[in-house]
Amino acid sequence: MATAVEGSPDNVQADAGTLPTVMGKVRRPDPLRIEVARTLKSFIIGGNLPFGTHPVETELAQSLGVSRLPVREALQLLAQDGWVDLRKGFGAFVHTPSAKEVDEVFSVRTVLEAEAARQAAVVIAEGRADKQEIVRLKDVFEEGVKEMEVGHKAAIGDKNSELHFAIVDLTGNSVLGSMVSLIEERVRWYFGAIALRRAPASWEEHAQVIDAILAGDSSRAHDLMAQHCERSRIGLLDMSMSGFAKDD
Repeated sequence: MATAVEGSPDNVQADAGTLPTVMGKVRRPDPLRIEVARTLKSFIIGGNLPFGTHPVETELAQSLGVSRLPVREALQLLAQDGWVDLRKGFGAFVHTPSAKEVDEVFSVRTVLEAEAARQAAVVIAEGRADKQEIVRLKDVFEEGVKEMEVGHKAAIGDKNSELHFAIVDLTGNSVLGSMVSLIEERVRWYFGAIALRRAPASWEEHAQVIDAILAGDSSRAHDLMAQHCERSRIGLLDMSMSGFAKDD
């Protein structure tokens, strides 16, 4: 006798005591190498493994509580995406971005984020803004000021990223958000090199951008954000020229 299986797609019929023929698959946990790679990438982005660092497999394995194999596999995955460089006979080294890489990422960032600031101001001017998004933008700004005063480098980078995303979210433009997300990890990674040095000026610039957005001044918001991103780009290029990166 066939019985209806409650909650199954299209009320699939199945024999009593048997599983329905159509079921959702149980999601398998990510392989250990993926989890290790994700953890190591967060260390790299957060500055715990700076440019040029040589992460030793045995030390990483011991620190993470895993064997060397998933660590080795994770480093190979990270090398494929440009986070580390594998040197035959020496092992893995955290990638040091070239001036060209920095320039490419931050040039694209300037275009995207300036447009985000412009669109956010338009949303405000037209009265379409989500009040919760406005509150979030202000809150993240204040949280960033506090982290800057403490001098917590990683937290400054996190709040910088959150603030820029809060502006993007205010636009309601999901396509723009997706495009910004594509480069955000690299932006956070590179910005970490100048986070403490740039923080005071950066937060003053953030305040000016936010004021322009909340005033609904789209042209000014666009120009101020473009200038803000450009100053970070120039700061990173200056640092790369003086040592942290070589333009291959």
